[in-house]
Amino acid sequence: MNLTAVLHAGFAVSVLAGILVSDTTLRVAAFALGAVLFVAGIVVSRRGD
Repeated sequence: MNLTAVLHAGFAVSVLAGILVSDTTLRVAAFALGAVLFVAGIVVSRRGD
């Protein structure tokens, strides 16, 4: 599995955790982590071209 796929899978897990968590602070942190992982996945895929 390549790094881009791992980062995007981490994004999906983070967003799912953000949906399932009831605390607002943890929800925002999970969504922020998901956004960072998603952008990192895009950056890694672009560097590979």
